[in-house]
Amino acid sequence: MSVKDMSDQQLNMHLEILLGAKEDRHRKGNVIKGDYSTSPKDYCTDAAASLEVQTAAIRVNAKKYFNHLERRIHPGLAELPESDTWSAFEVAEIVRASPRQRAEAAYITLSSLD
Repeated sequence: MSVKDMSDQQLNMHLEILLGAKEDRHRKGNVIKGDYSTSPKDYCTDAAASLEVQTAAIRVNAKKYFNHLERRIHPGLAELPESDTWSAFEVAEIVRASPRQRAEAAYITLSSLD
């Protein structure tokens, strides 16, 4: 299943698992964190939560994460050039990315689906 085809709930669950939580087999839709069961964070609509998962993806591979995010903003875009310099316009677009775009880019980066 493509990340674009995932519902917010599915993507949130997959991100929690990639971040180390376990799926709660007894409470469908919940994850186990430590000793308790809880709903996954809402990475797809909560801006603060999306920044948390973005931080995790940047720690894994910042360049790949930003390439994935750029492709979420501009579907069909090829890889960014090897240059490490970005225009102010490109930076502004990344800063304005939606939580869902951040979550999708983080999922692709964290699951190494590229």
